[in-house]
Amino acid sequence: MSRLFFREAIARAISEEMQRDPTIILMGQDIAEHGGSYAETRGLFERFGAARVRNTPVAEAVTVGLAAGAAAAGLRPLAFITYVDFLMIGLDPLVNYAAKLKFKSAAQLTAPMVVKATAGAKGQGPTHAQSLDSWLMNVPGITVLAPSTSGDAYGLLKTALRAPGPVVYIDHKRLFPLGGEVPDGETLVPVASAAIRREGRHLTIVAHSYMSLVTIEAAKLLAKEGIEAEVIDLRSVWPVDWDTLEASVRRTGHLLTVEEGQEVCGVGTEIAFVLQERLDGLRVARLGARRMPVSASPVLESYALPDAERVAASARRLLQRARQDDVAVTT
Repeated sequence: MSRLFFREAIARAISEEMQRDPTIILMGQDIAEHGGSYAETRGLFERFGAARVRNTPVAEAVTVGLAAGAAAAGLRPLAFITYVDFLMIGLDPLVNYAAKLKFKSAAQLTAPMVVKATAGAKGQGPTHAQSLDSWLMNVPGITVLAPSTSGDAYGLLKTALRAPGPVVYIDHKRLFPLGGEVPDGETLVPVASAAIRREGRHLTIVAHSYMSLVTIEAAKLLAKEGIEAEVIDLRSVWPVDWDTLEASVRRTGHLLTVEEGQEVCGVGTEIAFVLQERLDGLRVARLGARRMPVSASPVLESYALPDAERVAASARRLLQRARQDDVAVTT
């Protein structure tokens, strides 16, 4: 194992895959000589040249549209969207062309493209801080991946670059400067393979991306009170590893979902509803961003988003409500 920064793990995965597959090309803002907005493409322009590492203008619809067309023509583009907020500008070619190409052509054509979009809040204000994962998981034909560790950043991106159809790979601004263990040998992380980050018996907490780290800290707070929370990192927002989630909540009987995006029509809403359909008597709760734009003010940004204390408080309320319900039934 080697210890790499999150951004270094991304660069290593891209470099290895470009060496393996000459059809992989990169396109995005400042990814060539500059080395990427988060230094995640540093050294790739020098190694692979201008034909395969191409700067694009600040025009996300053009970037995604070019990637979709290149994918249909036989290449494997990796398109960089600096802020996921502006992927909205490129949703038409992604949703109405790339995601549907296989279905419209009776599988004669596919769009093996990856859109790497960076999400999450880090002091940059309401139009550069959103988490729109649930928008993307709503579209048939799109795979949505969201790593939280350096190892998964490496393994999931390699998987994405070999996938048959469009993948949106969502990373988080707060993860780039963090370090973590990455296997020295080539290791791919399969789609729909959630990771149990911490074992527990009293409740299951499901999160993804940066919120997985926040949730682990919350579990440590709860452990001091005798509450053992099982923490599951989705890694694959869609498709979901339902088997791992169901096995966990069958043991614990309680589910709390945590996300940086909105609770309304969120990732957690879908997970909670499906698992309630599968398991009678499952008690659930959701936690997401407060119903407000994320401010550039550090104080207001912190207020808007879940932190370890809020996650722990939600877990306590869920268990307390369950105890009260049990008492009401027995009396």
